[in-house]
Amino acid sequence: MFLERFRDGVDRHHMIERGDCVVVAVSGGVDSMVLLHALHEFGGDLGCDLIVAHLDHGLRPSSADDAQFVARAAASLGLSCVCERMDVMALAKVRRSGIEETAREARRAFLSRVADTQSATRIALGHTADDQAETVLFRLARGTGWKGIGAMAPTSGRLIRPLLSATRSEVRQFAAERGIVWREDETNADLRFTRNRIRERVLPELAILNPDVVRAISRAAELARGSADVERCLLDRLWPDLCFAEAAGSVRLSRAALADLPYAVQAVVLREAMRRTRGDLQGLGQAHIAAAQRLASGAADRRRLDLPRVRIATSPTTVEFLGGRRDEACDWATSLTLGRTTLGEAGLIVDLAFSPRGDGVPPGDSASPRGENPWMEVADADCIRFPLVARGRRAGDRFAPLGLGKEVRLKSFLINAHVPRERRDRLALVCDQDKVVWIAGVRLSDAVKLRDSTERVLVLRAEEVEPWESSSSC
Repeated sequence: MFLERFRDGVDRHHMIERGDCVVVAVSGGVDSMVLLHALHEFGGDLGCDLIVAHLDHGLRPSSADDAQFVARAAASLGLSCVCERMDVMALAKVRRSGIEETAREARRAFLSRVADTQSATRIALGHTADDQAETVLFRLARGTGWKGIGAMAPTSGRLIRPLLSATRSEVRQFAAERGIVWREDETNADLRFTRNRIRERVLPELAILNPDVVRAISRAAELARGSADVERCLLDRLWPDLCFAEAAGSVRLSRAALADLPYAVQAVVLREAMRRTRGDLQGLGQAHIAAAQRLASGAADRRRLDLPRVRIATSPTTVEFLGGRRDEACDWATSLTLGRTTLGEAGLIVDLAFSPRGDGVPPGDSASPRGENPWMEVADADCIRFPLVARGRRAGDRFAPLGLGKEVRLKSFLINAHVPRERRDRLALVCDQDKVVWIAGVRLSDAVKLRDSTERVLVLRAEEVEPWESSSSC
C-alpha cells in the first residue's frame, strides 16, 4: 500500500518524467532512506537516473559517520554519491543568523549546486506529512497568511517531495517491513530548536483532540495552496476596473474602486500592484501591506509612503505606485519609544525596554542567549543619547561593530558580514542622536556594549513579519 500511494503521488503531481535525472537528498535519517529506496525501486519504471547527495553540517561529532553511512548505502544500490562538509555553526556566526535557518540555506545551495553540476532536472526531498504539519504550526505561531499556511507544495520548481502525503509513522513502518537501516540524529530531541518543540510538545497535545491531526493540518495546507488559484482568478477579473494606467515601473489604481472592496481583497490588490511595479515581492511583508492600506484609506496622516523599492502616493482619486531605486528604498525614519513600534518600511516590530543590570540577559530569556538570537540585544542605556529613531541606511553611514572597537563604513561592514544585497535595503538601523546603536538582526554597536560600570540596561528586540512570499523549507 505504501509504495502504491508513493507512486500515485509521483504520477499525480507529475514529479518525475521519463529521462529525468533526480538528485536525492539523503541525510541518513529514516525519511530520506525510505525516499531513496522507494525511488530506487521505481527508478526503472520511471525511467530516471538517481544521484545521492549528502551535506555534513558539522554540527555533531557523529556527522562524519552519517556521511560514510550514506555513501555506503548509495554504493549498495549502485548509485553515485556526492558528499560535502560545511561548518554551519561558523557560517551562522558570520551571518548572525539562526543555526536552523543557516543549515537550511546551506543545504539548498549544496543541492542546487549538485543538480547543476550533474545536469539534474529534479531534486527529491524527504519531507513527510508530519514535516508539513510542523511547518504550518510554526508559521501560524509567527503570524502568517494563506500563502504561509500553504507551506510546502509537492512540487516547487525542480524540488519534489514524494513523501509529503505519508505520515512519519507510515514511513517508519515501511522501513521496518523492508529492513531499511537508518541513523538517528540526536539533535532531533534537542528542545532548543523550535521545530523539535513543536514535534515533541505541540503536536502530541493536539493529537489528544484529534488522533489524525497531522493529516488534518496537511489537508488545510493543501486547501490554502489552492487559494493562490482563487486569488489569481479574482485579480484577473478585478484588475481592468481598478487600474487606471500601468507602465514599466508604475501602476495607478482607482482609489474609489479600491475602497469598495472588502479589506482582505484590498490587501490582495495592493500586493499585486507592488509586485507589478517592482517585479517581485522580495522584502515586503504584511506590515508593508497594512501601511499601504492605511495610506489608501486616508487613515494615515500623510499622502506618501516609501517602502522597499516602491513609493506610494495618493491623490483624491488615485493611488499611484512608482518603482524606486535601491537607495530610495532606504529613505524612511520612525521615532521609537519604550514598548512595541511597528516599522512598516522594514517589515519589523521593535520592542524596547529598560532592565536592571544583571548578567546581560533579561529574566525569561536565559534559554535564548543573544549569541543565538540576532533579534535580541542588550545595551548600556547610559551610553545612548535618547530619543531613538529607526531608519533605513543612508549613503555615508558609519558603524562601530561590536568587537571591532572602531567605526567603519556601514557598506563595508555589511559586505564583510555577508549580509545579502537584497536584505540590506530593508535593514532597520536603530540610531540615537549621534550614532547607529543597533542594526536590527545583524549587530550591536561597540559604543553601547555592556561595561562593568553599566547600571541601566536597554533591551532591544525585533520581530520579523512573515513574508507574503516565503520559500519552502528544504
